[in-house]
Amino acid sequence: MYNATEKILIAATSVLMLTSCGDAKKEKAQAYIAEAKEQFEMRNYDVALATLDSLDINCASEVEQRREAIRLRPAIMEGKLLREIEAVDSVIAGLMAKTDQMKGDLEYIKDSFEGYYTAKELVGKIPAEKSGLYAKMSPDGMLTVISSSTRKALSTGVTLSANGESASTPSVANDGERNDRSRGVEIITFMPNECDTLGAFAAKYADSPITLTFNGAQSYSMPLDAVQAKSLAKVYAASVVGSKLRNAQLQKNKFEQQLQVARSQMARKFEPESTETND
Repeated sequence: MYNATEKILIAATSVLMLTSCGDAKKEKAQAYIAEAKEQFEMRNYDVALATLDSLDINCASEVEQRREAIRLRPAIMEGKLLREIEAVDSVIAGLMAKTDQMKGDLEYIKDSFEGYYTAKELVGKIPAEKSGLYAKMSPDGMLTVISSSTRKALSTGVTLSANGESASTPSVANDGERNDRSRGVEIITFMPNECDTLGAFAAKYADSPITLTFNGAQSYSMPLDAVQAKSLAKVYAASVVGSKLRNAQLQKNKFEQQLQVARSQMARKFEPESTETND
């Protein structure tokens, strides 16, 4: 049985061990904070954020340092987001300049909806009057392609082929709208995700003879008009740039929203917990 002196010594040793362990944990947490601040000053924002994440994981019991991390994190996010916005602004400026340059080969056509761009060579060309492909691009860069067959094929899709390669659209059922045969001409409108392969193919083989096949119950093939092929390639190229521009603008909008959140958090006051005192 332990005597009183032995019990006191054991208790004292336990307190020293706990204190030492607690001090080590606190020092580790303080080191994380110091490292995060240093990386922040060096504009290594991702490293700074990762360091704060390590603090949360490895020093969960160190409340004081974690509160300091909560105050520090929004400032780091602000720096990171400002740099991201600066970078995407540069991308947007380059894409806008490229879009303006490419639109020199296109012409804007007003219609009853929002209007569209097409190659200057196709202005005034009416799909119902000549078989082939007619490319359009919406003002925000969305590509659509209209196929026209003045010969009965009961077509539901088309295929382009050249140099042993080919690209096809998915099938669009005859519904009187997107696939319309009501005027004796088969007109199909292909949406962006249905016709981008055609655009890429035309861009690759615009200087080569391309065969157009109308796929249907009475399929047939014909040479794709060279003007139509080059026009499709031009409109597709412009739509690719337009799509990149649209995505970059959406990305910037996302960053700006995140920046507002970070600044709102920075403006928030983190009041110390109140402590009650007994008289």
